[in-house]
Amino acid sequence: MPFDRPFVPVKPKGDQVSLVDSFRRLAAWLREHDAMALMQSLSPGAKPIQLSKLEQKLGFPVPAGLRALWLMHDGQRRNVDSLVGSLHLLPVAWVLNERPATLKLLARARADAASLKQVGLTAEESASDAWFPVASRGSSCVIVHSKSGRVFAGSDEAPYLHFVAASVPQWLSAWVDAVELGQFELVLSPDGAFFAPPEEGDAEEEA
Repeated sequence: MPFDRPFVPVKPKGDQVSLVDSFRRLAAWLREHDAMALMQSLSPGAKPIQLSKLEQKLGFPVPAGLRALWLMHDGQRRNVDSLVGSLHLLPVAWVLNERPATLKLLARARADAASLKQVGLTAEESASDAWFPVASRGSSCVIVHSKSGRVFAGSDEAPYLHFVAASVPQWLSAWVDAVELGQFELVLSPDGAFFAPPEEGDAEEEA
């Protein structure tokens, strides 16, 4: 299950400072749970030239928050591992391959006028194809609009899109908040690692 519930607004920080803080907190949590291997699935940062080439191919710019993320970590090495919910953070090189799925999702959302009103897209975002996929797993994904930098979670069920954060750094910060608060638990298996909501009994016990 992707982390796609609406996030509580966080105090604004510089993108890089916010991302460094989020990754530091997540690393500390994973260390406490003997799962640092998942943190080590992150790739080193992309080179600025990679982002420039991507922008040239797509014809629109990478928003500041997403640029800061990719310059820090170019996605995850192993696509079987999930660092945010059940989603794999995409490397820059995967964006073009994932774009058809993003455009298909946007077309499906636009075709459902009733649901589109509930999503929270601006008129510009709704009409635009200038979106970047940033994380995905199967039919679930997270996409970011080029101009607004806002983050939406997508799925194959109406209303198809859900607003989750005003920027990529806020999305990641809120995700780490949720992990630290025990709203998700880490599942380790031979097929990969991912986060899932705690079992109902565990949640009641914590409450």
